[in-house]
This record gives sequence, C-alpha cells and structure tokens, in this order.
Amino acid sequence: MKNINAVKIGNVVNLSINGKLHKKSCGSPAEANELYKIVLIAREDPTDDNIKAVRAFLNEKTRVAILCGLETDTETGDAFLAGFNTPIPLPLLETLKEYHENNYPVDAILNFWKLLMINPDVRVRESLFGFITTHDFVLTDAGYMVVYKAVDDHSDNKDADTSFAELVSNRYLHVKKTWKESPKNYVVYRDANGDFAITNVKTADKMNENEKAIEFLGNLAELFNAIYNTDNKTGVESTPIYTDMHSHSMKIELGVPVVMERKECDGNPEVDCSYGLHVGATKYVENFAGSSSTILVCYVNPAHVVAVPKYDHSKMRVSEYFPFAVATYKDGKIDIIDTKYFESDYCEYEIEELERQIALVKVEELPIETAKKAEKESRPMSELMKILETRLVDIE
Repeated sequence: MKNINAVKIGNVVNLSINGKLHKKSCGSPAEANELYKIVLIAREDPTDDNIKAVRAFLNEKTRVAILCGLETDTETGDAFLAGFNTPIPLPLLETLKEYHENNYPVDAILNFWKLLMINPDVRVRESLFGFITTHDFVLTDAGYMVVYKAVDDHSDNKDADTSFAELVSNRYLHVKKTWKESPKNYVVYRDANGDFAITNVKTADKMNENEKAIEFLGNLAELFNAIYNTDNKTGVESTPIYTDMHSHSMKIELGVPVVMERKECDGNPEVDCSYGLHVGATKYVENFAGSSSTILVCYVNPAHVVAVPKYDHSKMRVSEYFPFAVATYKDGKIDIIDTKYFESDYCEYEIEELERQIALVKVEELPIETAKKAEKESRPMSELMKILETRLVDIE
C-alpha cells in the first residue's frame, strides 16, 4: 500500500511517497493547483496509474516517457527504451514527444539512439543529439548522420584527371536530390571542348555524335556505380583518391570507411581541436575548406563519435566516417545533400563490425575502445550485449 502525504503552500507543493520527499516549485498558481489535485486523487486512490501521474508532473523526463510509451525509473525519472537501462537524454526525449504528438515516423530517431547507446562515452550519449539539432545534420532511416569533410587530392593522384569522376558523382546526386528523377534516365557525354555534361536518354537518342562532335560515355547510373565501387570499367579516368588537408598522409576513397583507432583519439569535449577524425556541418566545412578543396558527403555512425567540442558547435571528432559522394561546392557554399543513398553499403560493413563486437562482449571485453580522456564505460556487459544484438537484428 502506497502512503502519500502532501501540503501546498503558495506555488510550492511538498509531498512524500512512501517516505521519499519531493518538492515542486510551480511556475504559476494554476500549475500548483493542478499538481495538488493530482496528488489528492493519488492519496485517495493510490493505484499505479495515479502514482505515475504524480511522478510525471514532478519530472519532465517521466512525463515525456509516459506520453511516448517508454519505460521509466521511478526514483530518478530517467526514461529508457523498453528492455534497456541506458537513459535517453532529454533533448531526444522532447523530439520523440513532438514526433509522437504529430504522428511522425520515428524510425530514424530510434535507430540513431540505438547506435548512440553503443557509444562507450556517457558525455557523447548525453550531448550528441542536442548538438546535431543546432545544425543542418541529417539522419538517415538507419540512424546514421550525414556530415561533410573537406579534403585535398591525394599526392599520388595529382596528375590524374578526376573531373569525370567528380562530375558523375555530383550529377548523380543532383538528379536524385534536386530533379527527383532516376539517374538511369540520363547519359554522360564529352563535348568538342572536352567538357563533361549529361542529357536525358530520350534527347541523347536524337543526337548525332559526329554532327555534334560529342562522345557518349555511358549511362549516369552505371558510370556512378562503377566509380563508387572503385571498379574502373569506364576506361575514361581513374577513380578519385583524396587525402586529409592537415597531414596529407591519409588515403580517402568513396565507399571505403576511414578509420582511426579510438584509443588514439581525444575524448575531451573541453578541447576544440585535437586527435581524431574531424567532420562537421556545412558551417564548419565552409570555414575550413580552401578554394581548391573537395567536399565529401559522409555517413557517421553515432557509436563512433569521440567528442562533441563544447565551444565549436559545428564540428565533432570521430573514430570512423564513411565517404560516399562528392558535394557541390561553389562560391564558398555547399549544396546540402539530403539523401539516404548507399545506406545499405554502410549497413553491410556495420553488420560485420557488430558481429565482431558481440564476440568481444562474449569474452567479457568492451566492444568499443575508449578514447583518451573519455568517461569510462560503467554499464554491465549484459546491457552492451542486448544493445548490440538488438541492432544486429534490426539491420540484418
């Protein structure tokens, strides 16, 4: 039997539930009156639902969790996905509440959180969602973040003509994103001046190569797939290879994850620029990129975010990113790419990684290394195993 006692003094309601004291300073007399009425109902009839109504009024997290059908801790008010014990941060809870109230699909948000739950640093788990809501980050259905990276041509690639590959990449995304059409309906050609362009298949059928002094190079979708798979079947130019702008020591290719050992990365959010792979929103890249830079569009798995700097809210440090396309960069501005293409390629890579992580947990080892100056992982292996296995089932 639950024992409830309470007193209302002005806008303050003091109460105890089974001896545990609670105090709520309300913002108005109306709010205080509403709470006190809910408390009196629970006192008269202390059912689980009535007690839950009181707790929801006392704690914002509990209130939102109840609205969204999540589990809660009655002592702390923390909210959790059903079956898990990793607390959901308030900014993400509030977004789930908004989506719930408007009947928006929540797959991207929930998948993002399932990935973020894998992250071993509690500071990243608590801050990352709030960070991405302040900038133009996009979440894919699988829960990955779409981010940007400014790079240079690789030193071994300086003499290679990569304009064809970049043209194909840009036009492919432009056709899908802006024109809302299929790249299969377009072909790529080279004109008399040696410049590359695209045209509709139906238009191309009416064009005479000899009369127009042009050369058809192939279907846009097929050419892109050949380049993206780093399988140069076109016979035109080599697949572009890029490098980082700082050290020029990295080899970066489309469709190949770029990885740095997490233990070599700096997890301290108080430091803006330090060890780790830097990616960011368009604002960060636009400030960092040079006139000759190439902007890559990348996926980042929230599990691989190492640090969210406190004082530079346009970039983050990660231990892995997956470059999948070249963005348009003109007059110092990026053509923002909002796309879910090639998720399946990264999902296949992630499946292998999840299987490796599950194997580590089975022998009582942490699935992901902690970064330098990171908060130590404190969750039990059983919680980590449940998170990994659930994610694996979701994407297989």
